[in-house]
Amino acid sequence: MSEQPKEQNRPIDKHRDGAIEVAIWRRETEKGFVFNTERTRSYLDQDGNWQKTNVIPERDLLKAARLDEKAYETIQNLRERERDEAQTRSPSRKRQRSQDYDR
Repeated sequence: MSEQPKEQNRPIDKHRDGAIEVAIWRRETEKGFVFNTERTRSYLDQDGNWQKTNVIPERDLLKAARLDEKAYETIQNLRERERDEAQTRSPSRKRQRSQDYDR
């Protein structure tokens, strides 16, 4: 069984406000890349160890919502960058499509 490089097991971006964090993950599928987010809250347990939970208390809901919005904007920017890079890499493909439509 082969191990994947650690870089593939890391989020591509994170947004944090206090104890709340939203991580953005990118995964390749047959249809291209998809993005997922993971929202966590860090806290100290009774033994003084840092833990993470997906439970967001009422007092942190606005922070979490704003971080979700930042994550959405980041994903949209990443998608736009990927489209731009794809067009830059294959300008002949774009010309070919336009020629197909002209027929």
